[in-house]
Amino acid sequence: MFSSLLLDDSLLQAIETLGFEKMTEVQSAAIPLALTGKDLIVNARTGSGKTLAYVIPMLQQILDNPQSLSQAIILAPTRDLCRQINKQCSLLAQYTDITTAVIIGGEDPKHQIKALEKYPDIIIATPGRLLEHVKRDVIILDAINILLIDEADRMLAMGFSKDVSLISAQCSEECQTILYSASFNQNKFEELIENILFEPEVIMVDSARENNLNIKHKKILSDNNKHKMKVCRFIVNHKYAGITYQKAIIFANKKETVNQIYSDLQANEIAATYIHSDIDQDKRNQLLRSFRKGDINVLIATDVASRGLDIPELDLIINLDVPRNGEDYMHRVGRTGRMFEHGLALTLVNANDWNKMISIENFLQIACPILKIPAIAANFSGPDNLKSSGKSYGKKRKKVTKENKKKKTKIRSRNKKNIGKRRQPSEKTAD
Repeated sequence: MFSSLLLDDSLLQAIETLGFEKMTEVQSAAIPLALTGKDLIVNARTGSGKTLAYVIPMLQQILDNPQSLSQAIILAPTRDLCRQINKQCSLLAQYTDITTAVIIGGEDPKHQIKALEKYPDIIIATPGRLLEHVKRDVIILDAINILLIDEADRMLAMGFSKDVSLISAQCSEECQTILYSASFNQNKFEELIENILFEPEVIMVDSARENNLNIKHKKILSDNNKHKMKVCRFIVNHKYAGITYQKAIIFANKKETVNQIYSDLQANEIAATYIHSDIDQDKRNQLLRSFRKGDINVLIATDVASRGLDIPELDLIINLDVPRNGEDYMHRVGRTGRMFEHGLALTLVNANDWNKMISIENFLQIACPILKIPAIAANFSGPDNLKSSGKSYGKKRKKVTKENKKKKTKIRSRNKKNIGKRRQPSEKTAD
């Protein structure tokens, strides 16, 4: 229970207003240690309540030690995640005087400069844009005594490690640094840990590869992309085989595919909206607000929507394209089944996708049984022969022997430029 923590009444009031009673596993493990001021590494999968786990102790520490300058930074890899964190901070701080500012790319720096000049207690930022303001001397970070890095695995993947280290180096020497990641790998994080953390305590609450029991995983067999579109259209337009939903996200790997799905649904008079990297930030925020409010209940997106979105009543994920790897799958389906809610994840799989999907299932240690919908059944019924891993046997490559191996010769331009032309001997000159 949150009431068991030594928290300020204003925080307990906000927690009660928001309807949180029981702490999740990551919250009960991380909050008490964070309140001591220790550096931490926390491994917690998406949807486990990690944002509350780091925002609550941060707010409490600010209430205990108020100062006139900004004193906490939360770094996140994407703009949408920064906005989501800011919303959570604002809700939890609603009965306090604690202020926040969001510093991200894609927005007018002038407004951000004005916000920073007011010295907000908490700065929520993407690393690149924050460093731009630091280099302009808009803000000095030596008063920062809490640095939180969210989705550190994504930070590394996006190449932000150097930026994070530069920001950390300019914070207070006594700065508490906390690193959250959904998939912690000691080897990958070794250099970053060495640069920014001091004798950190490691909290391995759960793993990205642990199955979230709140999510049911199924796959639907398909023949090709055209058939996938048909299946997708049928699912979002019908309540069939137990597939009922309040809100759904359809994920695709490419923005061109997102546009195709949107056009297909529109042509069939199915209301939907879509986001991808070509849509500017203001428009994206507007579309997400409509989806969050329930004005539209189907969102089509690339992986830009797979992190940082916490949408109420989102209970269906459809992967029209099989994700590129297990971590991408985990983050996509992690938009549903959050905290104590339940969700369904459907992945459309054709013959070419089969082995990739099995690799994801094996990596995450999950089983995705086949869901059959007779009205739109595929001709593809799965591979005939399977390995023990569940993958299908591929075609054997023809062995290249010495007899049938063609000898490759390198033809240089210098060897062929004078072909057919005899070089005339030069005339000898007398000594």
